[in-house]
Amino acid sequence: MIVKNRTVLFVYLTVCILWVTSILVKLQFNGLILGFDYGLYHPDGALYATRALDWSGYSETGAANAVWDWYKTHAYKFNFTSPSDLYYANHPLYPEYSTRILYPLLSVPFVKLLGVPGMLVIPALSLLILILIVTKIGLNLQKPEIALMTIFLITSSSTVMRWMLSNTTDALLAGLFAVAGYMIAKKTYGLYWYLLFGLLILLSGITRISILFWIVIAVLLWSQKLKRKATYVLIFSFFIVVPTLLSHQSSSFLAVEGDKPFLEKLVLYPFYLIKITFFEIAQLFILDRIFFVMCIAAVVVSIKNFCKDSSKYLLFIFLAGLLTGALNGNVGVNFRYQLPVLFFICWSLIDNLNFSFDFFKRKNGNQKT
Repeated sequence: MIVKNRTVLFVYLTVCILWVTSILVKLQFNGLILGFDYGLYHPDGALYATRALDWSGYSETGAANAVWDWYKTHAYKFNFTSPSDLYYANHPLYPEYSTRILYPLLSVPFVKLLGVPGMLVIPALSLLILILIVTKIGLNLQKPEIALMTIFLITSSSTVMRWMLSNTTDALLAGLFAVAGYMIAKKTYGLYWYLLFGLLILLSGITRISILFWIVIAVLLWSQKLKRKATYVLIFSFFIVVPTLLSHQSSSFLAVEGDKPFLEKLVLYPFYLIKITFFEIAQLFILDRIFFVMCIAAVVVSIKNFCKDSSKYLLFIFLAGLLTGALNGNVGVNFRYQLPVLFFICWSLIDNLNFSFDFFKRKNGNQKT
């Protein structure tokens, strides 16, 4: 048992070192690459930062000025020309972003302490939660080496680190779905499951639109004969998403083709799905072959082992991510809307791959009980 505890300690220590290293590297090396913004502060992040400063005691004017001053010297791209552009009444995206309150709310204490850079704390902690949960899955399946491999790969990915350490909601949403994925993988059900899953649905609903991910989770729960839980997830997620949908005054939930009628957008949607999916895959191949190979490998082993829960969830969550990206309508956003699939990629690879290093074999072989 002592040897086993030492192995677990070594794995968690390695994971924490990878987390700290990846954070320090991103803080030191960030900027524009081939015209793409790999910086820490993104245009829509200015909205979250303004709101967090507002809630931390600034006036709206003071918050807008503080964000404006910071962005002038620390952001590589922004779409506002003066502090007044960040006022709630002036920015065209505030109606859409008005329900996305979780990220700025959680960031308030860190903003009070660090100012605008405090907006990076929640994304960094979300990354830590993700990789710790992946580590736990690997240990549960007695595959710590594969867990370490997947964590090393995702923290080495320029795409993953682009969104997991920036002042946007993407990292937080990925962290929430990592917790949901762990609950699914554990297969431990009870009253607390309903309470925690309901909380996760609520929190994701006030983070960003994620209804399609919950729909596919409900479908898979139904296929597992968990009909009561599937119905609960489906109904509760629709209940949570209604205020968000109502806040999209310009029908930006289906953003393809600008101001065209909704039915016409619906007809065009399959074509945008094909187009945007192609660009997402091509962009990964060109910009981030490490993560591209990781995604392809996860999909291939999941198809080969489709009977496993990890495989089904990976494929369906991946599909939900592609559908969500197509709903947004923007081409070439570099896997941003698919980020909740990160945990499921790692779970599938850990569950479906089989290899081990002598280091772990020796320790496990010498284990005393």
